[in-house]
Amino acid sequence: MALEAGTRVGRYTISRLLAQGGMAEVYRADQELTKDITRPVAVKVIRPEYSESADFRQMFLDEARTACTLSHPNIAQIYDVGESDDGLLYMAMELVPGETLATINRTLRDHGERFSDEALFAIGIWTASALEAVHSLKTEGGTVGLVHRDVSPHNLLLSTTGALKLIDFGISKAATNRNLTMPGVTKGKAGYFSPEQAMGKKLDGRSDLFSLGVTLYKLASGSTPFDDHKTHGERHAALVRGQWQDLDATFPGLPEPFYEVVRRALMLKPEERYQTARELREALEKAAFDSGFRVGQSALLGYVDVDGEITATGGTRSSAFPAITASPTDAYGKPKLAAPGPTGQSATGLTPQAAARRDHNTERVPAAKGTAPSKKPFLFVAFAAAVIIGVFGTLLLVGRAPEPVITIEPTTVQVEPVKPPTPPVAKPVVVVKPPDEAPLPVKPPVVEPKKPLVVKPTSKPVEPVKPVEVVKPPPPPVEVVIAEGTGVIRVSLSGDDSGAKVLVRGAKSFESAPPFSEKVPSGQYTVMVRLANGNLSPSRRVTVQPETQSRLSYDVAQQRWTDR
Repeated sequence: MALEAGTRVGRYTISRLLAQGGMAEVYRADQELTKDITRPVAVKVIRPEYSESADFRQMFLDEARTACTLSHPNIAQIYDVGESDDGLLYMAMELVPGETLATINRTLRDHGERFSDEALFAIGIWTASALEAVHSLKTEGGTVGLVHRDVSPHNLLLSTTGALKLIDFGISKAATNRNLTMPGVTKGKAGYFSPEQAMGKKLDGRSDLFSLGVTLYKLASGSTPFDDHKTHGERHAALVRGQWQDLDATFPGLPEPFYEVVRRALMLKPEERYQTARELREALEKAAFDSGFRVGQSALLGYVDVDGEITATGGTRSSAFPAITASPTDAYGKPKLAAPGPTGQSATGLTPQAAARRDHNTERVPAAKGTAPSKKPFLFVAFAAAVIIGVFGTLLLVGRAPEPVITIEPTTVQVEPVKPPTPPVAKPVVVVKPPDEAPLPVKPPVVEPKKPLVVKPTSKPVEPVKPVEVVKPPPPPVEVVIAEGTGVIRVSLSGDDSGAKVLVRGAKSFESAPPFSEKVPSGQYTVMVRLANGNLSPSRRVTVQPETQSRLSYDVAQQRWTDR
């Protein structure tokens, strides 16, 4: 089904098709508010083959009733829901000019680029904030228990102004709705399921948090944790058994706090993950701060230009320190996509170390024109001119002065010079003879030469610029070769370990009270401790070689791992 331009659906006039999904199509349309005043909207129309089904019809109406009550800056606003004259069910919503993160990520990868570290933090924080509003939605009867069920890059829209919007509540489910999909029927997007969703179990908000973890994994590394498995059956088995590699193993070079957040969001059991979207959001905010980022509104600016085109290169994407970046409004002047270089990689290609060092634009804002010049040079010239004029005037007056005769005892009179700005005038020194003798000739006056005027600088000397220390990139990770066989993992706890349990995840997964000692297949494992209060310790990676023992000890009081 594709509606032609000019078709009326309720109060909306269709302009063109925007997207197609499994159960609906999305069109750009115009809503007439008053005479000659229209508003552009996105109209989601359910397919006719589903409109005839009572189950799908009710699902659509339930989606509208819940989504219309949501109001959040990171959720696309729902305006209206209804049924057209020819029986088509529709929903009118906010039109977000931009692209999905799935499309942007694919375009960046094609040009040897990726989302910056700052952008990854921003995507996680703002998506978690949107899910916080979804999961805490309340009505007069209490909390609805709404679960999105389809969090993925395909349902996250990035606008031309850098705003992120969560869309498509088409398969969301309120726990109190009796006529939606019952447990045992899987809905959602394959590859982003939570383990409990893949097994058809009853879901809560923690399922969405797992899907957000997969989304961040995908945007950071370019693949999901399950892309190595070729068939649907293999992916399903790996998902429900927790058999996937951590992000730091598949894509090293990102900030360590980011790895910690993603690792916990992807825990196999819901009770081991973050328990609320707010808890995940706060963990991402702290991780961003600890990594040196101040995530702001411009963190995602510059990936989509004003015309809705994806920009593969830096443009004016802001850095963590906006004081030295160009104005965000320059984003509207960025060039379109350029073809990749001869090697298919840009200057910021996706090698792990280069990706970790990927810089944002640091072009400095040019100084404003018309800046008033300094007045200090003019004052110095004026003062020097006044001194010169005073000296010449003094010499002129001395040359014309008469030679006085003074009938007193011979003496020498010295006059102290007057301080500037009036130049000193030297009076003649006269030696006279006593009255009974003939007068002696008067010697000419002695004028002491003026000392040169020294103007002290008013500003402090400029300190020499310190050389910038060049930080060498870390060496590439060394691949650990692990032979097949079995080894032993031994874990002990010091301090108060009452009620604590040791968690081991890898080729085989264990959960046991300390001290822990198990024989396991060789490979890499992630070890954590769940304390009696439910908190999880920092994780520790351990490599088990055949016929060896790997010994670890965790200090509960110091929250620190040590090798024994």
